[in-house]
Formats: sequence, structure tokens, C-alpha cells
Amino acid sequence: MEKKIEVVSMELITPLFPTPNHLRCFEFSFLDQMAIPTVFAPLVLFYPPPSSNGDESYSNLEQARVILNSSRLLVLKKSLSEILARFYPFAGRIKNNSIECNDDGMPFYEAFARNYQFEDVLQNPDVAKHFFPIVEGSSILHNPLHVQVTMFECGGMAIGMCASHKIADGATLCTFANAWAIAARGSSPDCMVPEFIAAAKFLPPPIPYVSNGPNYKWMFEFAKCFLNDERVTKLFAFDASTIASLKAKVVCNSVQVPTRVEVVSAVLWKCAMAASGLDRRSSKLIHNVNIRRRFVPPLPDHCIGNAVAVAVATACNHDDTELSTLVTRIRKSLSELSSKYEDKQSRDQAILSLLYEYIELPEAHIRGEIALQISSLCGYKFYDIDFGWGKPSWFSVIQTATRNLVVLMDSRDSGGIDAWICLKDKDIMSVFEHELKALLAFN
Repeated sequence: MEKKIEVVSMELITPLFPTPNHLRCFEFSFLDQMAIPTVFAPLVLFYPPPSSNGDESYSNLEQARVILNSSRLLVLKKSLSEILARFYPFAGRIKNNSIECNDDGMPFYEAFARNYQFEDVLQNPDVAKHFFPIVEGSSILHNPLHVQVTMFECGGMAIGMCASHKIADGATLCTFANAWAIAARGSSPDCMVPEFIAAAKFLPPPIPYVSNGPNYKWMFEFAKCFLNDERVTKLFAFDASTIASLKAKVVCNSVQVPTRVEVVSAVLWKCAMAASGLDRRSSKLIHNVNIRRRFVPPLPDHCIGNAVAVAVATACNHDDTELSTLVTRIRKSLSELSSKYEDKQSRDQAILSLLYEYIELPEAHIRGEIALQISSLCGYKFYDIDFGWGKPSWFSVIQTATRNLVVLMDSRDSGGIDAWICLKDKDIMSVFEHELKALLAFN
């Protein structure tokens, strides 16, 4: 039977209270301005069927409509309207270098997953990507956020979100989702109050004569190389005991207390170099880093907007591929990144230079110098997002995986890490898996 996501309806959810006149314009920071207009920060959370009606089955559209108008959906809409009064730019429209906070409303889609089994979707990025909102036409450029709630025949639910990168990075989307869940449970979301002032205060303002960021011609070449049909994405799980053993193995004078992200990143880097032949020449590992806490003083965790920079670690030759050496290189790159944000002058200089780094990175990818580019969402507590009917069984942040991309996420088991890895093709992935198994066998 054909599997299909059927969109039942769409409505615009508006803020419960109108946005005050003095807040009607949300201006982008320089980092917001540099974000590509058609790129989104995605998140989809999968919730199992409520235990109270787990034996019921909804196998046709009419029955699906009953679910979509059930108390759970009404709770989601009501609480979303409540928090949009706080997250008011998400209900506005993007206009050049700002958002017109006009309360026009956020698109909210209701959908039904026909012939999908809830269990088959879990930990499968090729299937999970179908549960994100489909953003098309002018909506891509003008709406800051889209939400889609999809019901399964069994009563399970997927809550998908796509936030424009012009206003949101992963931390922003996590803040929004948590605040929404708190409101849905009937609690006060005061502990998740978004901060809109900090980014404008600490980050450089947009450049008036640059309408839409840098020249993105290089993106076509990048897409041609890194969105090839042969690329393969797989999940590799590192449990807490494996990570603890790896930490003990890499301890050295320069890194006496390695973090789990540093250790797992080093392992993946080593295997990727071997799989692609980069262990015989210079290789780079890129970390996309949330810089909110690296500022002096730090930005609030709930600061809205883009606050991401890149840390570049380099291994120069075969002697640099020992795990302890790679961890040291990663720690050094992160420390050097932090030092750039200790005062306003160096901070502004570092942020303005990000434009050139963002242009250089795809070119370095194409030249074959970068083994992996890693985004870590560890510590973001996506598994704690409870709208009132329990915590999610799984979540995904992969809408379109590009070659040499790694996304690190907390596992459901405390202390573990799930690593999503996209490589060039099945042959490269096969060698990568062989290297990883061999390395962990001797761990």
C-alpha cells in the first residue's frame, strides 16, 4: 500500500495578544543577515500513541479528522497562540534585513500519515524527512516558522517545525519548542522567556547595502558535489560505557578531562580520514559552535537569532591521527574560538570575518580538505519536550543531509551519543564502518 502524508488543512495561528507598536520591527544581526534565505532549522518530534487509546486504530481520512480535532490538537493550537505573544517575530513576515512583526500568523498544517507504521519511522532519516512541513513558493522567503502536526493511524503524533535560518539556529528552535511544550502543559513559560535584545546589543548590525548576504553562486557547485544521489546516511550509537572507555584512552597532558563530544568527534574524524584517504595528507574537522556562552559576558541561552561560529581543527600528516592527538587538536580549535569573543573589539572582528569563512568552507569541501563538518546538539534536551502526553520516542533534525555532514545528538540513554553521518557513497561508508568497528574493538 502506498505510503503518503496527506495534508488535511492549514490555518494561520496568530498571537493571543497583539504585538505592541514599539516591537513591530525585529532587526536582524549581521549573522542573521548572512543566513541563506531558503535554508531552515528543522526539528520533528515523534510521540507514541497515548496509553489510554493505544488499541484504537484510525485507518481513513474521516477518522483522522476526528483525531486532528481532538483535545491534543486544540491544546497545541491554544498554547501556540499563547507563546507567539512572546515569540512575536515568528508570527510576522521577513522583509529584507528585518521582520515586520505584524501578527499575520504562523502557518500550522494538520496532516495524516497514511499506511505509515509509527515504529518504522523511528531512527530512519530517509522516512523522518517526510514529516517536516513542506515549505514552497513565497512562504519560503517570508514566513519565519512553519509547523506541521501529523497523526498516525495508531494515534501516534509527529510535531514538525521548520524555522527560517534568518532568525533561528538550533538553540533558538530548541528554546521555542520547549516554551511551547511548557505552555501546552498549562505551566507558565516564564523560565523560557526569549531574549530579543541581546543579539542586537552584542552582535554587529546588518550591512545596509547588502540585501541578502554574500554572493551564493558557490552554493550551486557545493550542492552539485554534496547533494549527489549516491550519498549515504547512517546512525552510529555510542553508549555511555563506550564513551567512558574512549575518554580514559585519550587522556593526556594537554587534555586531562576530554568531553564526550570531543572524543566521539575524534573517533569519527579518524575513521573518515581513513575512508577517504585523508590520513595521508592534511585534513580538517569543522565544528559548528553555539557561541552564546563563549561571549564575555555570555549571551543568554534563550537569545533568539543566529549565534553560531566555526572552529577548525587540522591534522597535517599520518602522525596526527592518534586519537589523543586528534582530541588535542579539537580542544585547541575550540579554545581559540572562545578567545575571539572575550572583548567587543575582537568579537566584532571575529564575527565580521565569518562571512569569509562561510565562503571558504564550501570551497575547502570541494577541494577535499575537510573530512567532516560536525553540528552537535548534545545537551539541548530535546527528549524532555513534553506537551502533556509524555516525552518523545525519538526526534530528528535532518531534513536534507549533505555529504561529509555529522549531527551529534543525545541518545535516549543517559550519557550516550547518537551520531548521524552522511558520506559520499556506499563504498566510502563501508570503509568507514570497517574502520569504526576495528577501532572500537581495540578500545
